[in-house]
Amino acid sequence: MSRLEELIKKYCPDGVEYKRLGDLLDYEQPNRYIVNSTEYDDRYKIPVLTAGQTFILGFTNENKGIYKANKDNPTIIFDDFTTSFHWVDFDFKVKSSAMKMLRPKKSFNGCFRYIYYAMECIPFEAVDHTRHWISKYSQIEIPVPHPEVQEEIACILDNFKNLAAELQAELQARREQYEFYRNKLLTFNKIGGGRRSVTWMKMSEITEIKRGVRVVKSNLAEHGLYPVFQNCLTPLGYKETSNRKGGMTFIIVGGAAGSIGFSGSDFWAADDCVTIDAKELVINRYIYHYIMTKQKYLLSQVRKSSVPRLARTAIENLIIPVPDLAEQHRIVTLLDKFDSLVFDMVEGLPAEIMAIKELYEYYRNKLLSFSEYKLSA
Repeated sequence: MSRLEELIKKYCPDGVEYKRLGDLLDYEQPNRYIVNSTEYDDRYKIPVLTAGQTFILGFTNENKGIYKANKDNPTIIFDDFTTSFHWVDFDFKVKSSAMKMLRPKKSFNGCFRYIYYAMECIPFEAVDHTRHWISKYSQIEIPVPHPEVQEEIACILDNFKNLAAELQAELQARREQYEFYRNKLLTFNKIGGGRRSVTWMKMSEITEIKRGVRVVKSNLAEHGLYPVFQNCLTPLGYKETSNRKGGMTFIIVGGAAGSIGFSGSDFWAADDCVTIDAKELVINRYIYHYIMTKQKYLLSQVRKSSVPRLARTAIENLIIPVPDLAEQHRIVTLLDKFDSLVFDMVEGLPAEIMAIKELYEYYRNKLLSFSEYKLSA
């Protein structure tokens, strides 16, 4: 029997009491902590937070109106409109008034971290644009077992969180290492000479560059044989026919302009997608790896407007080093192996991280499933 099972058997064999979040937590309005200037700089020390997905918007040098939090005195920042939230244990400022800082009431005798995990299990969907904490969210009840049970559950779930964070840090390190070696492998001497000698040519000279074909979204299916790429690297939808062969690099020129993708299988290129098909001198996969080193350049060429656009000429005039085919194959083989470790959603670290997250959610929901204690009549 595990320690948690022993504690549950000892303290709550017949279920646990359920309490409203508003009876467990106090809230504070963020007005006094709102940042004055949004001219953020990574050199500054104080993070500016949002309770949404972005979390850290940037860093400010403002030294007044700072919300004080630390490992011993953490808080939960709560978006009053979307009900998303984050655990925070460091000093910060906030972006807007659409947020609340939550901390346990002085009367609460338990584990604050447990409440955070219990909130993660709440199936609440914000469907209207209104402030939710006082009117709805704080009225939601959560199971409140004995403090020792709360502590043990929080400890177990923290271990899962820490493991996921360690894997995420390793993934980031591998990404940086991948970029370093990719750039090193694809850096050539423009003068030439030696084994690394290359010919420098315009993209238009060594590839066939084509604009995609317009599609009507209403004619696309949610599932199908061929993905349709247009404004981002996620398929717009699917068609039963394709207009491009697999093994081809593509660059988005509108919407998500400057984004680069590679399709190993046949697909449909929509009108905001420019495809690049290598001629005899070059391998398509080599083209893809090299263009990825020019991501910042492509983004710098995007015309800033309500609908961002990347001129086709920016792609056509891009100068690319062309080593012999044997060297291209060597580079592609090395980078593809590294790429699979870093980005593969089936076999690489991302897959391992996803498995840990799924396992965490499974155990979190299982650990926080208590029957409600009922007083006998």
